Amino acid sequence: MFQLSEADGDTKCHAKAKARGQRTFTLVEQDASAVKTIAHWIYLNIETAPAEKLHEALEDCILMRDFPNKKNAD
Repeated sequence: MFQLSEADGDTKCHAKAKARGQRTFTLVEQDASAVKTIAHWIYLNIETAPAEKLHEALEDCILMRDFPNKKNAD
């Protein structure tokens, strides 16, 4: 069964980027563009990203597509 990325894993990812002086951007499942944005990221990185990251992104994408009451960014 799929589950969305664990919040702790997301926190670690953000902390690592911050330590490297990099900015981050977060998508939430209510965002109407989230699924397509993640799918496009998979498409762009399919040949270079580690399989684990691609699987995680696809799992999140599949679960997010069924989120009710999606809306455009505020």
